[in-house]
Amino acid sequence: MNTNTISINLNTFEQMNLAPALLNALNKMKISKPTEVQTKTIPLVLEGFDLIGVAQTGSGKTLAFALPLLTLLNQKPEARALILAPSREMAQQIFKVITELCVELPMSTGLIIGGVPSAKQINQLRKNPRILIATPGRLNDHLVNNKLLLQNVEFIVIDEADRMLDMGFAPQLKNIKSTLRGTQQTLMFSATFNSAVEKITPIFMSNKAKMIRSSQSEEPVTELQQKVLFIDKFMKNDRLLDELNATKGGVIVFCGNQGSCERMSQYLKDYGYSVDMIHGGVTQGQRNRVVREFREGELRIVVATDLLARGIDIPHVDHIINFDLPFQAEDFLHRIGRTARAGRTGNAITFVTTSDLKMYKKIKPYLSGAKEITLDPNFDFTAKTQETHSKGHRNELKNIKHNKIKKSEQKKVFDSSKKLIGKPLTKTIGSIDKPTKSSVKNRNDKYKDVPRSGKSKPSVWKPNNKPTAKSKY
Repeated sequence: MNTNTISINLNTFEQMNLAPALLNALNKMKISKPTEVQTKTIPLVLEGFDLIGVAQTGSGKTLAFALPLLTLLNQKPEARALILAPSREMAQQIFKVITELCVELPMSTGLIIGGVPSAKQINQLRKNPRILIATPGRLNDHLVNNKLLLQNVEFIVIDEADRMLDMGFAPQLKNIKSTLRGTQQTLMFSATFNSAVEKITPIFMSNKAKMIRSSQSEEPVTELQQKVLFIDKFMKNDRLLDELNATKGGVIVFCGNQGSCERMSQYLKDYGYSVDMIHGGVTQGQRNRVVREFREGELRIVVATDLLARGIDIPHVDHIINFDLPFQAEDFLHRIGRTARAGRTGNAITFVTTSDLKMYKKIKPYLSGAKEITLDPNFDFTAKTQETHSKGHRNELKNIKHNKIKKSEQKKVFDSSKKLIGKPLTKTIGSIDKPTKSSVKNRNDKYKDVPRSGKSKPSVWKPNNKPTAKSKY
């Protein structure tokens, strides 16, 4: 598919032919000036083009598709829209923005995500909401029993397409596409445009799809100040306390996995911090509660995995601390994008140990201009690399030696030509012509004097079979 990269710039929302009700909603939300991605995207969507938008996280992508989408739906009362997001938190964030924009628009909205009873969602779907906001997995569950669920859907939005494909949602997306009938205008937004996104775009889009890129796409925003701390892994906990004591405002601490997340949350609670955690192992109710309390300022710190790296927009997040590095470089860009959003300033602190060399090289392009501080005087990536190579060499020699021993211990293949003549085929217990020890052993059998019929074992309870009084038994 050939995509055309274009640039259109408008200075105000009033120049974009949006629905008047949306302009009133923007005033109430205190949003007066469009961002770069919004000025480039909204006119093309209103003209009916399929579109791929590549823009940095925190650049206003949600409004970039929500404003023209609601305008088009307002012009077509029979049409419906489907918005797909990779995580529950992202879907909830989009739902919140859509709800605020629809204050003066007669537009019903449904939220279809996991962690919520299916019966409650089925009741929503029976009302045929004009806008469906869903995660692919849960939407496919409902499609099994309701093939007409996506009837009259004329607009599709795939938000955070790169993350959605990384999470393995490609089969679900293809199934959703196969369920749709007719033609749809498709909008795909992503912070990065990689080969996986490029492969899936032909499934949803026509050859005339347009691509827009913000001038700083796939880069951190300029309002973000970054700091990298080269530190020994055993010093990280104490240094985290120092950083938290020196900061004010909301903080998100990112850990590498669920276990690390839980340990860090408990560690900070023990020191008296107002903190809670979010990861994929907690219930949806707890996740909703933590986000709500964090948004309302009841919590100052949230410890999270990369589940929270996308889709959450909380104004008072002033600091991001990468306690552990992510498993994918793109997730680092989304982590630090939780602060310094929509023109606000923010700070990001990243802890790097000698074992983080491989990932540090991958995220280095996102650390341009970052202040580097070496806290461990013995910190040396080179020494760690040499140690790793030496260890790998020792393991290689060990494996070679093990394979030699293993080879020598292999069972020999039986050669029938070398079989000795006269040697018995199997081991025998004894000869049938020679009595065994058990056959000549004196037996203490109290029934030996009882007459036998030869048919079965005699019974001592029959009167004529009772032993005589003279018997020693």
